[in-house]
Amino acid sequence: MKLSQSIALSALAAAWLAAAPAQAAQQNRMVTVPAAHLCTLSIPTTNTGVRPKATGFRNEGTGNAFVICAFDSAPGLYQFEHIESVADPSEIAIYFASIDGKSHEFDCTGVNSWPMPSALPMQYVVKHVSATPSNLGLIDFVAEDFGGELRIPTSGALSVTCSLPAGVSILVGELWSKEDVGS
Repeated sequence: MKLSQSIALSALAAAWLAAAPAQAAQQNRMVTVPAAHLCTLSIPTTNTGVRPKATGFRNEGTGNAFVICAFDSAPGLYQFEHIESVADPSEIAIYFASIDGKSHEFDCTGVNSWPMPSALPMQYVVKHVSATPSNLGLIDFVAEDFGGELRIPTSGALSVTCSLPAGVSILVGELWSKEDVGS
């Protein structure tokens, strides 16, 4: 084989390999967010004992307060059709603690979308929380809760609202997802 044919075949093989579709690699991600950053009062007021602190988003008041915790979107592209997107989270969790030495039972509601015509239909899922002096309270939302298979279909928005009892602190939120990192 002549040198020019060898070079031409090598160039052809390199071009063929370069044109082959790259397989996207994905890595699991877990983002942990302190509650002081994650949560806020649903109806802001200055006359409340609910406030962010270094140790959590705490209800040091005397009555329940509606608190909303909004998770930032995971990296990636979202599809607004009725399907799961690569960037949708596979699970979210929120941890709670009793700060008054009493046991507390309450509910939180997760919503997976936003009210926009091109977004997924909003779904509401209620979960029960039990926070005691000896055990952290935990709620977690997974794909199946919202009709997904591997991921929570979100169209880029996911939040949890709780009627946070007096004497309870939200400690931290966690979001698990996969991120495309190339090939």
